[in-house]
Amino acid sequence: MESISKTISEIPGVVGLSAKHLESGKQIQHNADEVFFTASTLKVPILFELYRQVDNGVIDISSRIHIKDKHRSPGSGVLKELGESIQPTLHDLALLMIIISDNSATDILFHLLDPVNINNTMADLGLSKTSIPMSCKDLLYSMYGVDTNNIFEGIRLVSDRLAQAKIIPGSQGMSEKDSDVSSPNDMTSLLEIIYKGEELSEKSSASVMDILERQQLNTIIPYLLPTGTRTAHKTGGVTGVRCDVGIVFGATGPYTIAVMAKDLPKAQNVDSLLAQVSEAVYLEFNNPR
Repeated sequence: MESISKTISEIPGVVGLSAKHLESGKQIQHNADEVFFTASTLKVPILFELYRQVDNGVIDISSRIHIKDKHRSPGSGVLKELGESIQPTLHDLALLMIIISDNSATDILFHLLDPVNINNTMADLGLSKTSIPMSCKDLLYSMYGVDTNNIFEGIRLVSDRLAQAKIIPGSQGMSEKDSDVSSPNDMTSLLEIIYKGEELSEKSSASVMDILERQQLNTIIPYLLPTGTRTAHKTGGVTGVRCDVGIVFGATGPYTIAVMAKDLPKAQNVDSLLAQVSEAVYLEFNNPR
């Protein structure tokens, strides 16, 4: 535990950590109930709600969406770069949303599912610190002061201002009352629900886990873990914010982990430091004493 505290103390911002060994029940916490901006970790609640609606017969995961200009969103991803002829399935969109953090795929699902349903589900699960009111586009337009009806101009402006860290401090996107937020404990609770299959069908739980395990952005939770360690996770980051939440299958059994940071210096990449927190948690759960 000492090494975890020491590593956290070296990170230039506010850090929250929640980790729970799912077999022993042992927990590690630091600012675990504090509210943090989710950035793209909001995509885990969206993924959960997607498969909840699949289970309820509201949505057919194999149905296709004809991509049009109105579906494009700024920030990470590839759909915004592609033509209008493609017709991905909802499963394709879920994969893109998680494994490369595609914002266009995310926003299509966000609006299809309805944010009211997403937030009601989080509330029903007892995740009281979690609120997902804003789409990726709305969040980024707000944070970076973009106001245009031309999506291609919006994509360009967000890209330019994000690269220069030109945020609007008083914007809704930067307000913990109005933006997409959660807590480390809420995130690990949701991940435990997913792992245990407590709210979704066996098939849907397996699909969610499979998608999370295909993650291609691996600079935090899995980065310093032993080679071959199985992980299922989702990263997130915007100016001043960096997160990673997931499930790690360690030598002594699986554990949930959520590392969330805010108020970070604009020009500093803290992934290596957050990866050290993940490594320290792994050692705490897996090193024999």
